[in-house]
Amino acid sequence: MNSPIRVLDAHTTNRWADVGALIFEYMGATQAELGLPVPVSLDELPARMQNECRDPGSVYRDPGVFLVACHDDRPIGGVGLKPLPGTDAVQVSRLYARPGHRGGTGKLLMEHAHRHAEQRGFARLVLDVMPQRHQVIGLYRRLGYTEVEREDHRSFRMLSMERLITPA
Repeated sequence: MNSPIRVLDAHTTNRWADVGALIFEYMGATQAELGLPVPVSLDELPARMQNECRDPGSVYRDPGVFLVACHDDRPIGGVGLKPLPGTDAVQVSRLYARPGHRGGTGKLLMEHAHRHAEQRGFARLVLDVMPQRHQVIGLYRRLGYTEVEREDHRSFRMLSMERLITPA
């Protein structure tokens, strides 16, 4: 019988090494999708991204969070929430499920992220996603996210989406 997937808060479980590894894998997958060289080590990433992998606790500090999905106590995916200063919103970032664990892990992580945001009093969740990530965009839409216009200063196009928190 398969054991269930558990979603853990990295703050309370001290899973920061797992978080750093998941973020690094996410960044490697993103580089590959963009047709860029896949980093082999943290030193090959820009400094900001190196810091996020080395010290994710400083990036995803309370009232934000990084949630880790575990199967048999092994990390299989994660998602981060970062409060946007001066707003009622929290930014969803780095949603990732390891190959072989896709097809439900992302949805489970997002449901936990929604509960976390609601419990912390946020009114909105916002995110940016690469437009070619059709599968995850479909997931976001099924979870109630809609496209919004936001100013973007990146060198590549992103799709911005948001979801209002609707208390139960």
